[in-house]
Amino acid sequence: MPMQILPPPISRTDFDKVLARQRPTVSKADLDVHERFTKEFGEEGNVAPWILTVAASTVDREFPTNVYLGNSRVLKGFGLNPLEMEGYVSLIAGSAAAAKGIPSENASFCKNNTLDSSLIKGKIVVCTLEVITDDRREKSIIVQQGGGVGMILVDPVLKNVGFQFVIPGTQIGKEAAEELQEYIKTAKNPTSRISRTVSVLHTKPAPEVAAFSSAGPNIISPDIIKPDITGPGVNILAAWSPVATTATAGRSVDFNIISGTSMSCPHASAIATIIKSYRPSWSPAAIKSAIMTTATVLDNTNGPIGRDPTGTQATPFDHGSGHINPVAAVDPGLIYDFDSHDIINFLCSTGASPLQLKNLTGNLVYCQNPPIPSYNFNYPSIGVSSLNGSLSLYRTVTYYDSGPTVYVACVDSPAGVNVAVYPAKLKFTYPWEKKTFRVDLTPIKSSNGSFVFGALTWSNGIKSVRSPIALNIV
Repeated sequence: MPMQILPPPISRTDFDKVLARQRPTVSKADLDVHERFTKEFGEEGNVAPWILTVAASTVDREFPTNVYLGNSRVLKGFGLNPLEMEGYVSLIAGSAAAAKGIPSENASFCKNNTLDSSLIKGKIVVCTLEVITDDRREKSIIVQQGGGVGMILVDPVLKNVGFQFVIPGTQIGKEAAEELQEYIKTAKNPTSRISRTVSVLHTKPAPEVAAFSSAGPNIISPDIIKPDITGPGVNILAAWSPVATTATAGRSVDFNIISGTSMSCPHASAIATIIKSYRPSWSPAAIKSAIMTTATVLDNTNGPIGRDPTGTQATPFDHGSGHINPVAAVDPGLIYDFDSHDIINFLCSTGASPLQLKNLTGNLVYCQNPPIPSYNFNYPSIGVSSLNGSLSLYRTVTYYDSGPTVYVACVDSPAGVNVAVYPAKLKFTYPWEKKTFRVDLTPIKSSNGSFVFGALTWSNGIKSVRSPIALNIV
């Protein structure tokens, strides 16, 4: 269906901002953590190219909430537990506390009307996830209603994301869960205590893309890599309504630790605002380019950024151009700019009709025939969703520094593709000079329906701008 890229009315408003060259539009890549994991997974939203789409990643800070067992063993857990638990209490698995007529497996998920209150009263209950979208906080409410005084949630997916429960609670991963299970099975009277949360700084590796963060590819306009960027979105201190006490262990507070792309998006918005204050003449597209092309793809171990919960190497479909770097973004050296004319050409490539374009722009606009392919949109990343034979695409960069300089191209070619850049050197002599270059893609072998990734970096020895490459070779 044409024009799926323009769900009203948000995209029209955002488009008007771009036309007026006012400010960039920044949007999260998915739902908040609570929404994300109480609803079904879906493809990433906010995919229009004039929107800076932000994924979420961790920072080098963790909030361990450990489990102390009666045999003196300590299991590493994660959570946000402000509640004090005095002394050790009895420990029971939810599966061992099934209500009458309820299968033990169902009770292990600690869902409504599955637990026997007489068996869990005064105890810490071990609950597990049935599906990844389970409401984690709801489980603690059910345990509390049954008289339980604590909850240990076996959660191998969101093990680094801190949830607050209505009773002392924590989350543990697979290895800790196996040890806990063995302890419960072998101990005559298993007991446990859940610690209050502490803060640990300078943890490694970081950042990692959060498990809840939506990923590409962009199914609406697949030549545009989405998300664009990732930023801090896990366990972020943020303002909170004091009347919303369910998510704060029953406490009325003005601040809370929150996770979600609703946390990473404000980070990117603030950085865009800082750039605009330093570069007031820059367009929204230029600011977006600066943020994307200066991002880092390395973590604090100097290795590639990983993806929770697997720890596997993240791709541009996970983190876009990388983790946001505010210092570098203020002074990138080169920018990829685009204007309303470029956007209209892009919309024409999606099948926009003259009437649809009139509704968007207010003017009667006709598309050229054939339209300019969407992979030639002057975007700070390079994507081709259907590479069938050799192909050439084009980008234009703008130099804004003073004094002559030469930028040299460095290509990290995706597997199975030869990538050549012409010219391989761009010589600039004055500010706001523009240079257009060509990227030739020559496939060697099919990618078997999967995207392959690489990058193109322009550097003058002092500053560098990097563009991720994503290709599907058919």
